[in-house]
Amino acid sequence: MNTKFCFMVVLCLAVNVNIFAQRLSTEKINQFNSQGKREGLWRDTFSYCIYEQYYRNGIKNGFSKEYNIETRNLYTFGEYKDGQMCGTWFFFKNTGHLMFILKDFGVNTTPIKGRKAIPEYKCYFIGYYPNGNIENEGELLWYEEDSPESDASVEYGKWKYYDENGNLIETKVFK
Repeated sequence: MNTKFCFMVVLCLAVNVNIFAQRLSTEKINQFNSQGKREGLWRDTFSYCIYEQYYRNGIKNGFSKEYNIETRNLYTFGEYKDGQMCGTWFFFKNTGHLMFILKDFGVNTTPIKGRKAIPEYKCYFIGYYPNGNIENEGELLWYEEDSPESDASVEYGKWKYYDENGNLIETKVFK
């Protein structure tokens, strides 16, 4: 992904998030359905962030956004389907540049040598330099109680590492 394309993705995402946020301003938030489960848009505030997520019958379904509570800058943007991450997730630094994306989510069936439990999920990770060039890319595996962006995720398979100009400098294989 070159710098111009990366900039266009972030610009389109910012415009769509702004339009989406304007539409949400008239929508009721933090509602329960007749079974007492979360329904529609929910906004939760924690010590460092604000989450906005959609629920259907108590399960995450739809867009999810996370903002830094101090700067109100977008930190993550992605989508859930039936409680599972899907599509492409975008993660930003507080400075606004794209830090990494996660995509191609799925169920993992690959055992990891030396581990008894098989990580349940997998996705493809692409990290970016502040200039928009790819820094590294490869497959991540993780357990249900964790998340792909946590320190508990495991690099697996072929990973590629690039310099700031986008030149491949190293390839590693993790088993």
